[in-house]
Order: sequence, then structure tokens, then C-alpha cells
Amino acid sequence: MSDETNNLDEASRRLKIAELQVERSKAVMESLAGFCHALGQPATVIMSSMELLKMDEVDNETKKQVVDMCLEAVTEIKSLLAEMKKKREYVAEAYLAGNAAAGNMISLPEWADKAPPKASWDK
Repeated sequence: MSDETNNLDEASRRLKIAELQVERSKAVMESLAGFCHALGQPATVIMSSMELLKMDEVDNETKKQVVDMCLEAVTEIKSLLAEMKKKREYVAEAYLAGNAAAGNMISLPEWADKAPPKASWDK
């Protein structure tokens, strides 16, 4: 083999390695985005509930209900963190049904019942 052929083979090998690294980085970022999406709902419940609790005109029964909602949200966050910690396999799914250009979101199958319904461009 000539030096030129060896150089082309080496460049091709390096390009493939770089492409794999980009794909892995993309998968990690998409996984992180999916995880953040799943945590967003209970975090929003906690944040809005805390704002409500700061209001003077909220009666004690409502405050108790709000605290219970916060406890449920914290329990949900704890559950999501535990699932993510032990998870080793992820599933890519369309972020917006019917629109491949919108990209994919990495999700955990166990989160399917916790996620909001997917948007659809077919409606």
C-alpha cells in the first residue's frame, strides 16, 4: 500500500470515530433533555404550590392540599431519579408525532404513563 492510501484509510477511520463520538454526544444530550422534560412537571407543581402557600388569603384546608401535592411531586421526582440511576437502556421516539424534522427524544418506557400526550401534526 502506498503512503497516500494509508493516509486515506487513517483519515477515514478517524472520521468514523468522530461521527460515532458525535452520535454518542447527541444521544446523551437527548437523554438529558428527556429526563429534564420528565422532571419539569413535578418541579412546576412544587414551584407553583410554593407561590400559592405564600399568599395570606389561602385557608388551612387549601394549604394542606397544596402541601400534599408538593409531597406527591417530590415523591415523583425521587422515583424518576431512582429509575434514571438504574437505567441502562433508552428508547428514541419522535418528539412530535408525524413530524420527523422535530427530532427525537430519548425516553424511558416506564415514563410513558407520566408524559403528556404527544402533539400530532395530523389533527
